[in-house]
Amino acid sequence: MPKDASSWWQRRSQLDLALRKAIGLERLPERNPLNAGILHSYEMGDYVLENVIFYSRPNLPVTANLYRPKAPLEGKRPAVVCPLGHYLDAGKGIAEYQVLCIKLAKLGFVVLAYDAIGHGERLIQGNTHHEAGFALLPLGQTIAGWMVWDTMRAIDYLLTLPEVDPEHIGITGNSGGGLNTLFTSALDERVRAAAIAGYVFHFNNWIKYAGSHCTCCYLPGLYRSMEWFEVAGLIAPRAVLMLQGERDAMFPISGARKAGRNTEALYSLLGYKGLARFDEIKGQPHAYSQPYRERMYGWMLHHLMGKGTGEPIAEGDIRPLAENDPKLICDKEGTIMAKVLSVVELARNQAQELVSSLPSAGSEEIRQATRHLVRELTAPPDREPHDLSPLSFEKIKIPAGLLEKVFFLSEDGQPVPCLLWLPQNQPAPYRTLIMVNDLGKSAVAESGMVESLMERGFAVLSVDLRGRGETLGKSHTREDNNFHFAVHSVMWGRPAAGRRAFDLKRTVDFVQRREDLSLEGLAIVGFGDEALTALLAAVDDPRIKRVACAGYQNSFVSQMISAQVSSRAELVRVWNSSAMKWGRLDNGRFKADLGSVIPSILLTADIPDIASLVFPRKLLYCQDRDNSLPDSELRQARFRSVLKAVDPNGSDWAWYYPDRRFDTELLLNWLASR
Repeated sequence: MPKDASSWWQRRSQLDLALRKAIGLERLPERNPLNAGILHSYEMGDYVLENVIFYSRPNLPVTANLYRPKAPLEGKRPAVVCPLGHYLDAGKGIAEYQVLCIKLAKLGFVVLAYDAIGHGERLIQGNTHHEAGFALLPLGQTIAGWMVWDTMRAIDYLLTLPEVDPEHIGITGNSGGGLNTLFTSALDERVRAAAIAGYVFHFNNWIKYAGSHCTCCYLPGLYRSMEWFEVAGLIAPRAVLMLQGERDAMFPISGARKAGRNTEALYSLLGYKGLARFDEIKGQPHAYSQPYRERMYGWMLHHLMGKGTGEPIAEGDIRPLAENDPKLICDKEGTIMAKVLSVVELARNQAQELVSSLPSAGSEEIRQATRHLVRELTAPPDREPHDLSPLSFEKIKIPAGLLEKVFFLSEDGQPVPCLLWLPQNQPAPYRTLIMVNDLGKSAVAESGMVESLMERGFAVLSVDLRGRGETLGKSHTREDNNFHFAVHSVMWGRPAAGRRAFDLKRTVDFVQRREDLSLEGLAIVGFGDEALTALLAAVDDPRIKRVACAGYQNSFVSQMISAQVSSRAELVRVWNSSAMKWGRLDNGRFKADLGSVIPSILLTADIPDIASLVFPRKLLYCQDRDNSLPDSELRQARFRSVLKAVDPNGSDWAWYYPDRRFDTELLLNWLASR
């Protein structure tokens, strides 16, 4: 909380910029023609229901329902835009939103409710928030930013209507619609009154509670930049109502109380007491039920029409249409949505354009920028390093030598469990090979490689980097914590791949600390998504002399995929399933782990540019898993070109075998090479 109003206004510009950067709207997209049209119109007694489609971006139609009052009125009317939350199948037809829109229209408002991306009529493969959200992140964009832009364009559409008063625009939504309401109100000053339902929470409290929800909630670095009440403070001096249910299990009331009361206090500090109000809805769960709506009606009537005191208004008996009623459908034949590209496809197209614009052989400018980026990604979380505090649990005699179970701390509270194999009949210190696998150290133990390496005198150290193996943990007793770890890492501005690379650098510290292990010729092998981790660590740590990457990919574009589904019903289910929500996607040909997604990375470089920074040390890159994807030959060609360009003498520093299987023979030959 700022100490005075002057401190707030000094900080406000920093907050505004940080929010725009985090959400991906630092530069707003071009306002393309809306190409709006009313497809159908229905007389509904004292209001008119119209099906509308407008285009928020080229080839991105927004399906919406417009509710107009029939009662004559001199002058212009206030308008309310209603972004929806996560009503995947029903979308804008969901009963509680119908009731809300009808009541507002009866009160004299023009109301626009539209399907969020990936919901209602816009529920197509590649549009669900987990698929689209993680496809957009490498571009420096977010699904929340696309949602907010939809709402800004919805306001643009409302302002084309002759009866709408541009000075009296309101916005309200629940859950994901509450998210949309918060961020749109903070960034678009055309909004004069906002009512946020089911999305009032304290960032730090939510992290401690282990909150985990949709990808739209996770904006890169947001939690390091500000708290919830500061985002709401950007709305000041405009009116904001905050509504949260006492029994909301998604965004617990304890954090909502902090956020709401802090927002009220900030408004009072700024001299706007009464323009921010937090209401705790007793006994209510996460929903936009009648007690929420009645508070919203009074708020909008007071702040947009100058009527009443802002207190709740009785809803009365309003009967919505059936959620699947054809009157609620814009594209009744499905011909419009059948022709559009999904957000994942649009993101891939943008990504391919970015990669195509990179020099085919890289450049010194790109390498410098990439080195700086990698240094930031793998940076320690604290100014002063924590002690490793190593602890040996058990030593087991095995035929090839000794297996030691070890543990150390990467940072305060972050354990790194290890398996250390020491060869027999060899003098210490041993030449050391660190091996990491995205399935954990147990996969290394079962790989069949360790014994052959020990026979040749290598000590082999395999660790569970954070979020792998023993450190992964379970959520809700069923699923692992991969999604939770990945998205919260994004929010903290420390992407999972970078945090794991930091753990790997601390593993090198552990090797250096052991008298029986040698740093000379130190090699690291990363398999699967841990290949990226190994690559990042090697770029930033010169103690690593060799790095082998196996079973990864040639480009970050490859991980922009949709889940494999066969029907709309399955797509509705899959949004909440382990196929997406728990941080992994599988399209049948390629699997992507969302923990390897790095926000904004393609604005700087692609994987070959990172790999080139290993030079003049040794690199092995093989068994790429994206070889069956379109344009794989083009990506391989750029990879070869970039690796070749950094070595003017044509040495054999990089072994690039995208189609060759990683096995013991290849590894041993590479380790023996000079």
